[in-house]
Amino acid sequence: MTQRGRAAVFATGFFSLSQIPMMTLIVPLWALDIGASAFWIGMAIAARALLAMFFAIQTGAVMDRLGARRVTTAMAVTAGILVMLYPLVPSIGGMLGMQVIVGFLHLACWIGAQALVGRMTKGAPDMMGRFTFLTTLGNFLGPLMAGLAWQYLGAWGAFGMVSLWSAALVVTLFAVPKSLDAGAVAEMSIRDFIPRWAHYAAGFGLLRVPMIAYVIVVSAILAGVYAMRHTFLAVYLESINFSGGEIGFIVGSISLAGAFAGLAVGRLSRWMAPHWLVLAGTVLATVTFCLAPLFSGFWALLAVACATGVCSGTAFPMILSVLTRGAGTDQQGLSVGLRSTMNRTASLTVPVAMGAIVGATSLAIGFFIMGTIMVAIAGIMAIVLIGILKRQAATPAPEE
Repeated sequence: MTQRGRAAVFATGFFSLSQIPMMTLIVPLWALDIGASAFWIGMAIAARALLAMFFAIQTGAVMDRLGARRVTTAMAVTAGILVMLYPLVPSIGGMLGMQVIVGFLHLACWIGAQALVGRMTKGAPDMMGRFTFLTTLGNFLGPLMAGLAWQYLGAWGAFGMVSLWSAALVVTLFAVPKSLDAGAVAEMSIRDFIPRWAHYAAGFGLLRVPMIAYVIVVSAILAGVYAMRHTFLAVYLESINFSGGEIGFIVGSISLAGAFAGLAVGRLSRWMAPHWLVLAGTVLATVTFCLAPLFSGFWALLAVACATGVCSGTAFPMILSVLTRGAGTDQQGLSVGLRSTMNRTASLTVPVAMGAIVGATSLAIGFFIMGTIMVAIAGIMAIVLIGILKRQAATPAPEE
């Protein structure tokens, strides 16, 4: 594969995942403009995950069958068109409907990017680190560009920026080598997109592979930390009278620090196995994040945010690496769909659970209790991993 082709695959990560935080930033602003209450704003954010929870596995299976490059291109084109309809439907009902559809399309683009890089890299840690560097950098720059567009150009400019991001993804996908869709079915029909029980059985069947089940659970823990970051961290910073600019900078620094951490995972994986890096990074990211209420100064909280970013930025590429190697090249879409399903479930349940704890206690205690629960689950997964490695060591290698 040419250098240009590799660069194009890596760039799909930059333009795909970043569309999600861009929308997470501007949709609440748009909701306020059309008179939505706090309840409906929360519903609008949650609505993005509705279809993703049920159809992520199906989407991955379709990409394995028809080609990730081909399907992702269609999803990106559709998303780029539909996102411009938000300002044309200035109602709460219209916004919710758009969120359900556009949210799913954006997630599908991210599933496609992961499937493509999995096929290209076959899980090599250093290559996954470069991919996540660009992906996480996009998570920092994308919302920044969307925020500036909102400030100077209003709703049309902000949604137009997201549409432009989709267009850039389409251009990038055209530069991705067609060879990555090798083995895909040439002709497609509407029946290819109808959910089939066989796809879900195959997707959840991957959990029978111990290492895949392990990394899926740890990935869900990290997704829970991300969900807390996008909800309660800003609430805490606002409660101690930080300005909007300071809040944005601190929250954004998590992604920025994580981006550069991804570049170091290739070397880290030489002295610590990827499956242990996954767990160590996730635990440390959880601990550093949940200690945030112990601090109130700007620089202290910025340091906490950067530490969280470095730890999560170390775990993220290793999750992709371990999952890619466990699933095999021909099931990349399916494995990514399974991870997306479990991550979206965690992204919905963790904020709800923490909200209930905060309501019964306080914001700081909510951070500590949720952190303790997540670290305890990670501790269980450490015991599980030790058992998996012992069984692998006891299994004789196949004769050549």
